[in-house]
Amino acid sequence: MKLKYLSTKDDLKKFIGFTKEVYRDDPLYRDAMSSIAQMFLSKKTAYLEHARVYPVWVENNGGMLARAAFIIDYKQEDMLIVSFFEAKRDAQKAVNLIISEAKKLAEKKGLKRIVIGLDAHLNYRVGFLASHFNETPTFGLAYNPDYYSSFFSGCREYNFSSFSVEIDRFNMEKEKPILSRIKQKGFTFRFADLSRLDREIEIYTYLNNLCFRDHLWWADRTVKEDLELFHPFRWFLKGENLIFAEKEGQPIGMMLWYPDFNQLLPQGKGLGLKALVQYKMGLGKIDKFKIAEIAVGQKYQGSGAVLGFFDLLYSVVKDKYKICEAGWVEENNIKSRSLGIRWEDFGCQEYKKFKAYEVLI
Repeated sequence: MKLKYLSTKDDLKKFIGFTKEVYRDDPLYRDAMSSIAQMFLSKKTAYLEHARVYPVWVENNGGMLARAAFIIDYKQEDMLIVSFFEAKRDAQKAVNLIISEAKKLAEKKGLKRIVIGLDAHLNYRVGFLASHFNETPTFGLAYNPDYYSSFFSGCREYNFSSFSVEIDRFNMEKEKPILSRIKQKGFTFRFADLSRLDREIEIYTYLNNLCFRDHLWWADRTVKEDLELFHPFRWFLKGENLIFAEKEGQPIGMMLWYPDFNQLLPQGKGLGLKALVQYKMGLGKIDKFKIAEIAVGQKYQGSGAVLGFFDLLYSVVKDKYKICEAGWVEENNIKSRSLGIRWEDFGCQEYKKFKAYEVLI
């Protein structure tokens, strides 16, 4: 058994192709991350203007057992990130080799900790699925075999959850007094203008960096990075999927949501032309959507602005979808968790669980 650093184009193909080996017999798997992993390993991402990536795998008798990419982001000065991890069942020794090598590299670079399960940045993916393994994954949330968490026993755990609610049980009548007050105070809400995508992404990036700077493992983004983030599914999005809140004409918050595109995809496939045609022509039924981000600047937190997002959102989803899934939410993010608790009377409940891990050097 040996660990190898990726060095050739053939190695890159082998690294990406390993996903098919892990999920070959899994009818629920949808491929959301191979295109992103390839972008990083091919070094065709603006993210690597401030970071380095070191892809590795462990093999035995010519067969791959586990893979990962070590990422050092110079905006995250004290940590090495173990990203794009995949492994076969019973590959504990191979995983141990990867963690051991990550420690060696971290020590060499003077880093203090290793984070496992963060795919480069929070805006891509964080955490391994830790529940609901018998359900098709929601687009934008992690999915993996049920044995992954056993590889990291002894590491510090970070826990995340999604929340779920049935749309026909959800309405804004209870919130009308607050909605009236926030409108009187000059808050306005609008959909993004995708004909001016560059400008709207500038606002999106500004709000991300403003609102999430104190979040666990956050690193400031650039407009180039966020344009890359939207690029793979830009034709799937509508202006209504990105909602901005403004106060006196200035952006103060945003909500990003999108349909569960995984419902269009067959086993093992990712978004592509076939799914786009289905979506545009209404040939594939999607009954769930996901809220990916809700952000309000600290000055306006507690103002009720979040309810303005939901009011506008509800106006466009109430007759189209059955289920809303929101998250992830980190277990210590009291403000975000309290929003789900606020709507428990409407059937909002904590749903899927995810875990990421940390090792101190």
